[in-house]
Amino acid sequence: MDPILIKGIESIPEPFGASTLKGTAQSSQGFSDLLKNAVEAVNSMQHEAGRLGEAVAKGENFNIHQAVIAGEKAGLSFQLLMQVRNKMIDAYQEVMRMQV
Repeated sequence: MDPILIKGIESIPEPFGASTLKGTAQSSQGFSDLLKNAVEAVNSMQHEAGRLGEAVAKGENFNIHQAVIAGEKAGLSFQLLMQVRNKMIDAYQEVMRMQV
């Protein structure tokens, strides 16, 4: 039985969790960059899906399958982003409820 390889794992330069040893300021900056990039990626998918949908609606010579797939990708990525946001808010509220 061949092992299942996950693409992108090879490109991680440091061991998992090693960035937490470098300090909280740098890791929080990395986390904010990660969130910013995720929101920008979802936004670009939404714009691309809208552009493809308009092209199909105008009757331009365009593949309808690509428009539907782009719309589904944009929808799923937005739902994922909202679930991550909800989990982050829940975690924040849980931390705020902790008594010191």
